Amino acid sequence: MSSLRRIRPLSALALAACAVGTLLVTAPTASASDYRDACYRSVGIRTSANGWAIPARNFKYGSSGVCVREIQSDLASTIGVSEADWPGFIDGLFGPKTDDYVREFQRQAHLDVDGVVGPKTWEALISRTTD
Repeated sequence: MSSLRRIRPLSALALAACAVGTLLVTAPTASASDYRDACYRSVGIRTSANGWAIPARNFKYGSSGVCVREIQSDLASTIGVSEADWPGFIDGLFGPKTDDYVREFQRQAHLDVDGVVGPKTWEALISRTTD
């Protein structure tokens, strides 16, 4: 068997492996509604002043979990996230970057700027990300 015949199957295998790797990297992540539903299942639901269903807990610096992913996803879709902050932003950890974006969102929404995602902030986030 010539060396060319042995290289072709290996080349095809390498291309297939690259294609699979690309699919894994670019596969879509969970949508905001997936996070929201999981958040509701995790902490329950309460009703905001305008009648919106919102998570039954407040979140702030140091919080973590699927509800924080919901907050991060909503922030990304409402006020955007800088390119420098984007890698790993939706990680479920309410750290300094999330705190900064929550406060910016609160400023833009004319809410009390306290960094706490309570009923008014939840209502504003959800109302801006729901069709």
